[in-house]
Amino acid sequence: MSQSISLKQQALSWVTLLRIGPAARGVLPFLLGTIIAWSQGYPISWAVLLLATLAIILIMLITFLINEYYDYGADIVNRQFHSLSGGSRVLPMGLVPQRQALWAAYALVIPVSIIGLVLYFFYNTGPLTIPLGVLALFIGYFYTAKPIQLCYRGLGEIAIWFSCGWLATIMGYYLQTSCFDTVAILSSFPGAFSIFLVILINEIPDMTSDKVVGKMNLAVRLGKDKAALLYIALLAFCYVFMIAIAFFGVPKITVILSLILLPFIIWNIHSLRKKGGMEDIRTLEAVSLRTMLLDHLITFIYIAAFLIVGLSYVETGYSDLVIIGALCLFALVLEGLSVACSRIIKEK
Repeated sequence: MSQSISLKQQALSWVTLLRIGPAARGVLPFLLGTIIAWSQGYPISWAVLLLATLAIILIMLITFLINEYYDYGADIVNRQFHSLSGGSRVLPMGLVPQRQALWAAYALVIPVSIIGLVLYFFYNTGPLTIPLGVLALFIGYFYTAKPIQLCYRGLGEIAIWFSCGWLATIMGYYLQTSCFDTVAILSSFPGAFSIFLVILINEIPDMTSDKVVGKMNLAVRLGKDKAALLYIALLAFCYVFMIAIAFFGVPKITVILSLILLPFIIWNIHSLRKKGGMEDIRTLEAVSLRTMLLDHLITFIYIAAFLIVGLSYVETGYSDLVIIGALCLFALVLEGLSVACSRIIKEK
C-alpha cells in the first residue's frame, strides 16, 4: 500500500514539476497564428500544426524544468508564495532530486530538435523554421540559466512578452505560410501584454526571497507600489490597444468581444488599489488567477474573431473546427490539471 502511495506521490510531483498546464498555454497563441493564416485562405497543414504543437509544449517544459533548477535557491528561502507563484515547490520539498530536473530538460531537447528538422526538411515550412525554433529554445533556457539569466537582470518580463506573445503567434502563422503578416503581428500584441502582466503580478509575492538571492526582476526593481501601478497602467493600455488595432485590419468584432474583459479589469484594479490589497496574499492570488483568465480570454477573443471571419468565405469541413476546438480544450484541461496538482503539493 505504501508503495502505491509513493508511486502516486512521485507521479503527482512530476506532473507539478513539469507545469504541463502553463506549457499547454503556449499552444493557444501558436494556434491563433495558424487560425489567422487559415482565415486569409491558407489551408491548414494538420501534420505541421500537430508536430509544431508538440514542439511548443516540449520547449515550454524545458523552460520550466530549467527555471525550477536555477531558481532552487530562491524557492528554498521563499515563504510568501501562493498557488501561482514561488515555483512548483517540488524541488525545495525534496520530492524530486534537483539534478533529475536538469537532465530531464536536456533529454527533451532531443525530440524538439528532431521535430524542427522534420518540419523544415520534410514539410518545407520555410527557411526561418529552425532559427525561430532555436530562438524560442534560447529564450526559454536562458530565462533563468547561467550565465545570461534574463529574469535575474530585469529582462525576464520582456523575454516572456516577446516569446509567449509575438513569437508564438508568428510561428503559428509562419509555419503554415512561410511568410510574416502585419495583422498577425498586431494580433499577437494583446496576448503578449497579458502574459507580461501574469508574470509581473506573480513576482510580487516572491519579492523578498528574490531580493535575497539577487533576482532583480521588474517587481524587485520597482517595489510593490510601483509594480502595482505598472500593472494597472499596462492592463488599461492592453484594453485600449485591442480597440485601436481593430482599425488596422484586425477583425472589428474583437472590439465587441473585448467587453467581456471589462469586469475583470475593473475588479483587478479595485483589488490592487484598495487598502491592504498589496499586502494580502489571498488578494494577490485572486488577482493572479483573474489575470491568467484575462490572458486566456484575450487569446480566445482573437481565435473566435478570426474563425468568424474565415467561416464567412473559407470553405472548410466541420472536422477542421472540431480539431481546433479539441486543441483549445486540451490546453484548458491541462491548465486545470496543473493548477490542481500545484495546490495539492503546496498545501502539504
